[in-house]
Amino acid sequence: MNMINWGIIGAGNIAARFAESLTHVDNARLYGVACRTMEKADAFREKFPCEKAFDDYQALLDEPMIDAVYIALPHLYHYEWIIKALTAKKAVLCEKPATMSAAQMQAVKAKAQSENVFFMEAMKPRFTPAYRKLKSLIAQGAIGTIKQVSTTFRRDLPQEHASYHYLPEQGGALLDMGIYNLAFIQDFAPSDQLSAEVLDSTILENGVDTYVHARFNTDQFEAFIETGFDTTKDTIAEIVGTTGTIVVPNFHRPESFTLTKDDQETVYDVGYDVDDFHSEIEAVTKALSEGRIEHSLMPFNDSLASIALSDQLKALL
Repeated sequence: MNMINWGIIGAGNIAARFAESLTHVDNARLYGVACRTMEKADAFREKFPCEKAFDDYQALLDEPMIDAVYIALPHLYHYEWIIKALTAKKAVLCEKPATMSAAQMQAVKAKAQSENVFFMEAMKPRFTPAYRKLKSLIAQGAIGTIKQVSTTFRRDLPQEHASYHYLPEQGGALLDMGIYNLAFIQDFAPSDQLSAEVLDSTILENGVDTYVHARFNTDQFEAFIETGFDTTKDTIAEIVGTTGTIVVPNFHRPESFTLTKDDQETVYDVGYDVDDFHSEIEAVTKALSEGRIEHSLMPFNDSLASIALSDQLKALL
């Protein structure tokens, strides 16, 4: 397998976690980092040694030695730099939400396909060993047919401690945290054609959603999303089937889950391979070495369906 040279655009906390995880992945290494200032880029490079530092995102994309980029910018800037990276023939792993709308994601899909370049939204829960085990058990019929999925991801995030989270053009709990809920629902729903209704919400005067409780449904299936910046609750997902139930704590970075069937509880304490980023980076690195342009665990259409659910809710808020 050829060595994959990675570049990182943006140097916040999540970029640092990615860079740390990357050091444990075979056939992959950090080659360059780009930030708004050279001071920040140099500081990141000092902590995570790499060949080059840039104070210009496009300059990183123009670096011929870089094969793939991890985009760790605030949401609003994802679409612009995904398109520019694909144009530069760089494979892209972009933090969630990859785009602000389904229309943007449709354009990303079309661009990746026309350029024949890999793209994936960084929905890392899907790659963790616990999630893979969970999917495998469900596929084997461990809880029968799925009837209901409930997801809660709420954090107390005061405005004075936030950055882009409360900005009208890119803020809101739905896109920041709720995208995990939506991707989880999308993965276990029998269809992407779900009807949406908002059960409760809190919207600031500037239009930013700080709390959303909503329901999706089709015939014989329903799903719930609860997300917000207003209070901290246990992060949890529950999948109810015709013959059993699975509860997943911290479903945004799952390590374990509990399966209940016939009044018997079985706890699957699976853990990570290294950390919650590792399996995702390893999977993308392998996909790149095989010349693929999307990954089967988080394909274009799953990103499209997840953000379409967000569009549905936003239209109702």
